[in-house]
Amino acid sequence: MITRLKISRFKGLQSAEIELGGNVVFIGPNNSGKSTALQSLTLWDAGWRR
Repeated sequence: MITRLKISRFKGLQSAEIELGGNVVFIGPNNSGKSTALQSLTLWDAGWRR
């Protein structure tokens, strides 16, 4: 299980570290990086599967 998501220099996020648990909900204002964080996780998953 992934417990932490650490993002560096991806799209608009310079540096972010997100603790992950059983259920995770991303909540925040528009343009705060919620979708970018999910896109980085999707990109990592695609690379891992190849």
